[in-house]
Amino acid sequence: VCHAELNAIMNKNSADVKGCSMYVALFPCNECAKLIIQAGIKEVIFMSDKYHDTTEMTAARRMFDLAGIIYREFKPKCNKIIIDFDSINSRPSQKLL
Repeated sequence: VCHAELNAIMNKNSADVKGCSMYVALFPCNECAKLIIQAGIKEVIFMSDKYHDTTEMTAARRMFDLAGIIYREFKPKCNKIIIDFDSINSRPSQKLL
């Protein structure tokens, strides 16, 4: 089992990710940071940095700083998404119950 960052970079097919931004749920660990740097990704946007004080995350931040990679927390404008599947699946002539 591998981390999502490795999975995304390895399964990019032939697409070039150099200069791209990467959105992740958790701040990347030091091993993923190495892969992100090597792939040429220039920005990392994360939802949570709950392991901020661990040595792995400290090392990752240092590597990003040395490589000039921007990292920032994603701050959503709203915290809830509601999908109304009834309206998606209904035809205009159908009435919803």
